[in-house]
Amino acid sequence: MVDDLQRAAAQHADAVLHRFFDSAGRLKNLPAKQSRQLAVFDLIAQRFVPGVRYTEIEVNHELMQVFDDYVSLRRGLVDFGLLDRANGEYWRSGGSVPVGPGPTDTAPTTTAPADAGPTSPARPAPSERTSVPATAPSARGAARREAIMAAAAQLFADRGYAAVGMDDIGAAAGVTGPAIYRHFGAKASVLTAVFDRVIDAVAYDRVEVSAAPDSPEQDAARLRELIVKYAEAVCGRRRLMAVFVREVHHLPAEDRTLLDERQRVLVRKWRTLLGHVHPDWDVEQVRTAVHGAFGILNAVGTFDSPLPDAELARQVSQLAVNALRLDLPAPAE
Repeated sequence: MVDDLQRAAAQHADAVLHRFFDSAGRLKNLPAKQSRQLAVFDLIAQRFVPGVRYTEIEVNHELMQVFDDYVSLRRGLVDFGLLDRANGEYWRSGGSVPVGPGPTDTAPTTTAPADAGPTSPARPAPSERTSVPATAPSARGAARREAIMAAAAQLFADRGYAAVGMDDIGAAAGVTGPAIYRHFGAKASVLTAVFDRVIDAVAYDRVEVSAAPDSPEQDAARLRELIVKYAEAVCGRRRLMAVFVREVHHLPAEDRTLLDERQRVLVRKWRTLLGHVHPDWDVEQVRTAVHGAFGILNAVGTFDSPLPDAELARQVSQLAVNALRLDLPAPAE
């Protein structure tokens, strides 16, 4: 299955380059199909030199040049097995690699990942790169990582973050405690990954938001769609939301900063649309209303409701719609 996915990604490489990247090499948006996602991430991974260790700041700096939501890119590279990480360092672990003749080479050769010092050489220019198959993503590793995160989220929700150890998480996931460190450098890294999954779930990206307003009715419909999808995501993940609400203060400062940035991207979309819907509202009115709406929706993590997920999502989304006054009267004929 992994080989088939890798082959499909290779077949899509040229198509995704033209469809999903602009002329400056920046990513316009991520495709929905998994093979095309892998092709996109494989192209991005070629910015990193095999055998070189990168700090997270260096990885973020490189990815910022490709896409504003660099956190999603970094996580995708790890999840697809194209980057690996431990002890705050990242390195190439799969995908296609830049190749080219060296000083004594007469033909292209692949470079295998290896330990390297902290400095990172300049990445090859696009004209100097050729893609060749390398290590395919590990389906087993990805599945184990997901199992660890699922077990950790359950334990954090049941006992609280402080009362759970790595051995507890390993036992619940069917993995020995030391084996977890192949996937996560510390318990805080597991918590960060769990929170990333929450943001992934609510970051519905099928609504386009432009700086210029359309019509109030159309922008209101777009914002209602975002609210409904957000409500469905959080109501279907109530225990995760409980962890998110109660344990976010345990995140390391750097991870909290990155999480806050991802949240700001989402909030910015809502504020832009709400400003289009209510052009007579000042900046603080828009800001207050949007944060109030998020408070309504995120509250599902603070109480137990007997309502089914779909009904709870319907009720809280309607409360948020009412708070933002999105039920506009139909325009006169």
